Amino acid sequence: MVRSYSMQTLQISDIADPIAPIPPGMTASCVYELFRDTPDLMVLAVADDMGQVLGLVERHTFNLKMAAEFGRALYARKAISALMDREPLMVEAETPLHDFTGAMLQDRPSELMRGFIVTNNNRYYGVGTSLAVLKAISADLQRAFHIQQEMTEDLIALGAEAQRHQGFLNMVIQNIPAMVLVKQARDQSVVLLNHAGESLLGVTAQNTIGKTSHDLFAPERAALYDSYDRQALQSDGPVLLEEERIVDGRGQERIIQLKKTVLRKPNGEADSILTLGMDLTEQKQAEAQIARLAHYDPLTGLANRTLFTQDMEKALARAARRRHGQTALHCLDLDRFKAINDSYGHLAGDELLIEVGRRLRKCVRRGDVVARMGGDEFAIIQEIERAGDAQGLASRVVEAMQVPFTLTNAQVEVGVSIGIALSPDDAQDMHNLMSRADMALYRVKSEGRNNWCFYSAEMDEKLLLRMELEHDLKQAIERDEFELHFQPLLNLKTGEIVSFEALLRWRHPKRGLVSPADFIPVAEESGLIGPIGEWVLRTACRSAAAWPQPWRIAVNISPVQFRYKSLTQLVKTTLKESGLAPRRLELEITETVILNHETHNISILNAIRGLGVRIAMDDFGTGYSSLSYLRAFPFDKIKIDQSFIRDLPHDRNALSIVRAITDMAQTLGVHITAEGVETEAQLHALEALNCHEAQGYLIGRPAPGIEAYFTAVKRYV
Repeated sequence: MVRSYSMQTLQISDIADPIAPIPPGMTASCVYELFRDTPDLMVLAVADDMGQVLGLVERHTFNLKMAAEFGRALYARKAISALMDREPLMVEAETPLHDFTGAMLQDRPSELMRGFIVTNNNRYYGVGTSLAVLKAISADLQRAFHIQQEMTEDLIALGAEAQRHQGFLNMVIQNIPAMVLVKQARDQSVVLLNHAGESLLGVTAQNTIGKTSHDLFAPERAALYDSYDRQALQSDGPVLLEEERIVDGRGQERIIQLKKTVLRKPNGEADSILTLGMDLTEQKQAEAQIARLAHYDPLTGLANRTLFTQDMEKALARAARRRHGQTALHCLDLDRFKAINDSYGHLAGDELLIEVGRRLRKCVRRGDVVARMGGDEFAIIQEIERAGDAQGLASRVVEAMQVPFTLTNAQVEVGVSIGIALSPDDAQDMHNLMSRADMALYRVKSEGRNNWCFYSAEMDEKLLLRMELEHDLKQAIERDEFELHFQPLLNLKTGEIVSFEALLRWRHPKRGLVSPADFIPVAEESGLIGPIGEWVLRTACRSAAAWPQPWRIAVNISPVQFRYKSLTQLVKTTLKESGLAPRRLELEITETVILNHETHNISILNAIRGLGVRIAMDDFGTGYSSLSYLRAFPFDKIKIDQSFIRDLPHDRNALSIVRAITDMAQTLGVHITAEGVETEAQLHALEALNCHEAQGYLIGRPAPGIEAYFTAVKRYV
């Protein structure tokens, strides 16, 4: 009796792990403990109470951040929503595994390696990993191999009754999706070759029957096949031979595995040799591609983070055994990459990253390791004899990146910032060495970018000071240490005060008044700007609502606050609670708001403006594309940066710039405010240039109260 053969069609749901998602508010320390206590847990989904997926956390990337020096201090208390992948790969549960694997390996292999979210009708179902995909593929291949073995056994059984079932046997043999080759045992001449064998060997059965391997193949290969036949004849059972590479009938190289079974007569004498050839080409290609994905970045071909980690550990081990020499770690970050990516699209961004990878390869020596760590971050492992060797490489890389990049649809310029740490001088383990190279990179970025620097011990001190400042900021919110000062704005036509800008001050119990320039960047990086910005808006609106005159109140909004979907609702709620008329509230933003996530942020600005709130652009002229932003959004006001006012009225260039801005504003119907007015001469020059408003120490300094202006006396008419 012939068995029936069938292969189950697997779906993504068959490999999904239905582990419960974690809430976005769970702290990073709790997630770290969850991964630590569950060794088999590779990825976690982050979802809200309604089951809406918000992101994904991958074990390896997350643990690298937490294991780095100061990693726990920096991230332990943060909500996991700040560290998760916000754009994970999403796959429907009913997607056939074969279709999904083929598409991902060809088009989006890097996303497969990070894990993915499985959904059912757009609702969370579970999580999947590349390991689960590989296991499923392997299990499928094992089932296929088992079916082939069963087919072989059936063929042997059918051979004993060949006379009665010849027609049926031929049909089965010809339709088996593996090569079936039968030779006479006495002289190894071919007596049968099926269709799959014809395709693999590039011959026809008609021209093969009766011939030996020496008639069909080159002497060296024929001798190899003869040795396989002798091995089978000398064995008591089936023989599984090594994988064989052949060129098929279409000229393509194939990888096959041969299994030989000797068919014997009733008296035990060898009658024929049955060879079953299984085509393993696709399996081997998939295994090779998955292995490559595990160690190389699919976009640039550079080493990925996994291979980098292995090579870094090996380099440090070699350095520990050497008496002389060091290992240099270069951490690289491209300058202005995000702006280029947003302006020209992700395809241009990918094209740029590929070319960056090529240039980096040309800069290093043989033996150096270049890795892409993710996004626009790269790293180089360099074994050196002296620190000057690392300096030379860093200089070559900076110089190479200064040459403009010619892309398909644009020519762009991008710099690179490099932080360098040396082992064993700076650190003797990988995590501390990376942490210190990152500190040096941060120094380069803070000092203007497009350069390099070595790590120094004082950078540790600065990091500790920053962590202390962040801790004090959290307490400042709880202890109500913040206060608002107000600075007036003068209408140059009427000579009347028309509005006040709310300026945040922090009265530290030990440091006294701390400059916003010192604590606002820390608040933005740590996520504390959310509650601080909310306090400023609510306090400013309540204060303005109590003023005896309907002066406007201007409040600065950080670009980071636009990441929160609730900003529009916050403004709406604050106006309602304070009773302040929307037309009296003016929100000041910088051009960074438009530069970062332009579509998203402009939609928020439009929603706020729809409430009746005025929108002003602060520090106009200090960026590189301010004019384009005036086209992107209809601002109510432009505030000319004080750097242009400082040299009035004597500097002709400053006069020309301010005149151009005021003329443009009149054409667009936008109000102009000049910042930093400190002299009567500057004020008169601005009046002559038809500037609408002025702000600065000449008009009034920031102060906790505005009682001095309650009389609303005209001061400059």
